Amino acid sequence: MKVKFKFFSLWLLLSVQLSAFAEIIYPVDQIPDVLKSRANAIVREQRWVVEMNAPDNVFLRVKEAVTIMNKSGEEYARLALFYDKNTSIRTIKGAIYNEFGNLLGKINEKSFQDESAISNFSLFEDSRVKHFLPPIQQYPVTVVYEYEMKFKQNLVVPDWIANPNKDISVESASYELICPAATEVRFKEYNYKGTREESTDGKTKHYKWTVSQLRAKKIEPYALPPESYQVRVKTAPVYFTYYKQAGSYRNWKELGKWIYDALIKTQQTLSPETLSQVKAMTDTLSDTRQKVKALYTYLQKKTRYVSVQIGVGGYRPMAAEEVDRLGYGDCKGLVNYMQSLLAAIDIPSYYCVVYGSSVKKNLETDFASMNQGNHVILAVPLPQDTVWLECTNHMAPFGFLGDFTDDRIVLACTPNGGELLRTPKLFATDNVQFRKGKFSLHTNGDIVGSMRTSFEGGQYANHLWLKDMSGTDQRKKMKEVYNVDQIDFNAIHFKAEADTVNRLLEELELQISRYAPINGKRMYLLPNLFNKQSSAPDLQKRISPFHFVRGYQDEDQFVFELPENFEIEIKPKIVKLETAFGYFESSVTEEDKQVRYFRKLVLFEGQFLPEQYQDYAKFIQAVHESDYGKVVLKEKE
Repeated sequence: MKVKFKFFSLWLLLSVQLSAFAEIIYPVDQIPDVLKSRANAIVREQRWVVEMNAPDNVFLRVKEAVTIMNKSGEEYARLALFYDKNTSIRTIKGAIYNEFGNLLGKINEKSFQDESAISNFSLFEDSRVKHFLPPIQQYPVTVVYEYEMKFKQNLVVPDWIANPNKDISVESASYELICPAATEVRFKEYNYKGTREESTDGKTKHYKWTVSQLRAKKIEPYALPPESYQVRVKTAPVYFTYYKQAGSYRNWKELGKWIYDALIKTQQTLSPETLSQVKAMTDTLSDTRQKVKALYTYLQKKTRYVSVQIGVGGYRPMAAEEVDRLGYGDCKGLVNYMQSLLAAIDIPSYYCVVYGSSVKKNLETDFASMNQGNHVILAVPLPQDTVWLECTNHMAPFGFLGDFTDDRIVLACTPNGGELLRTPKLFATDNVQFRKGKFSLHTNGDIVGSMRTSFEGGQYANHLWLKDMSGTDQRKKMKEVYNVDQIDFNAIHFKAEADTVNRLLEELELQISRYAPINGKRMYLLPNLFNKQSSAPDLQKRISPFHFVRGYQDEDQFVFELPENFEIEIKPKIVKLETAFGYFESSVTEEDKQVRYFRKLVLFEGQFLPEQYQDYAKFIQAVHESDYGKVVLKEKE
């Protein structure tokens, strides 16, 4: 500790000495107090300039100065620049200033780490990243970066976001686009309250957006997605180049047509041997749905998911013949392969671009651009309905989309052009967890018994990963899932069902040592073993609306055989609650030397007004208190 103190003192002394000769830049005392409120970081100045000289000659020049107010804002001092064969970093420089605006040090390209941007699930990528996080010893501190990047394409122009997170204030920020006068560009503005500046000198056009004095916002639970508050501009040139492939689009129909013609159509050839095999597998099946299911099962058994990102491969799928030969592919390659298998027996399907995330995010219906999706799934239209296939998961049931891609607008890329479709929705009544257990309560407080749980819908997808784990790993993970002291499992069994409803059955033989504490002649039993609701964060005054992305339904029914000579002395009250947010019911009854516990909670999906939050908090608090209600058992005289 003594050495660190001396080093810190020397660093501070040096910064003060340097201040006598250095230019004063971005002193913290010049920041308006209203911008400091709730801010972990403050953008002092941000200038983005995109110069689009030609479709294959685009420059991005950025200057950004950010004051980091405290440890919580440290990550906003990091700069990470990704590059590949299509994107180069021409210059990087920067500087660090103390709170008084005195120079602490300079940043150059040698300050940055340069490493592969390969993900842990990727086989091939040509993307690399240069990144730097300055060592910060005292707050506040201001970090300034200036860099220039060159793109050999304009299919994807980065979105400009002035305020990326709620805990950031913005003193001044601007985005400028410069392009030849004849260039057609489309824009979409989000939460921008100013007026876009436009000018031309006959040869070039200038567009500019400017914001200032954007205050950080209170971070609240269950908040709406960032798009609800971010000042953002999307840019999409009508005519573009991508890896020497030219194209144009003004809407989703035209973009979907280009994706199909330029990226998909030429990648769907299969060998004669595979074509014969596909026909042999399906010739005896008369029902189209059964044929699709048979080929989907074949895909799941034959292939595995591996991300492949090389050059245009970032958007173009691997050739179907290559996936067939190698037995792996990324989401694009596997969807393209499945589509090719179906085409071999004349079953049409749609290659669909989607934004995959547990948080639902739609493609913008009124603004087409290439960078809105991050995943691909397959839609197979049948006379009665449409079958949706997740081709990257060998455990996914036929026709089931989990919460990664459910209920959102996607782009179907077809020979006739793009079409916006919506994936199936998982309702609260679909996302069901139903649990029944029967236990013996011993005189020493131990519990021994069996429990059977069924998971459906989104809850099915969230638990499926446990099914195929090995015995030791599975047992260890189950102890984490059922987080109760001194729990152990004598038997663990999973069974996946996929008939009319996708259901995962979990059957457990378990014991919990000393679960029910004993005090004299009394024993205290908490009948809600595993499904306890935490309290809602208490907010005296909520500012923003709140929402729940997905509803669900949980039901527990437990029976406890009481030890000899014990009876119920006190039991929790029956609780029934019906609100705009959901429904809750809980009861404890005694019957034939048994304690019977019933609990049901239904939470609705939806968006609610700020003034409704107190009612929601009261509802959840009532559930929380009921979940921790104890049964007091007394030994008979």
